[in-house]
Amino acid sequence: MASRNPKFDTAPVHPVEDKVKLLLGLKGYSFKELKFKYCSDGRILQHGYWQTIDWDDIMYVQENCDVRFTIVNWEDEDTGFLTGYRMHYTS
Repeated sequence: MASRNPKFDTAPVHPVEDKVKLLLGLKGYSFKELKFKYCSDGRILQHGYWQTIDWDDIMYVQENCDVRFTIVNWEDEDTGFLTGYRMHYTS
């Protein structure tokens, strides 16, 4: 069995991440497009190739799950503006 490299693993590793994926799935987001990654100060949620998630859907997740998001935006000269969602667990 091959060892898993957590740096490149995009599966949920915390129960809150499973619930985030479920809640966004209920809002119409594809499970395959929702990825969780390690970043320099915790975990970050990626939708597709760093696409935005509707603000109302972010609020829906925060209201129904023990997580808060900090939106992180940056620009890549090849692909344009990218957006990720840094996660802060509240439980």
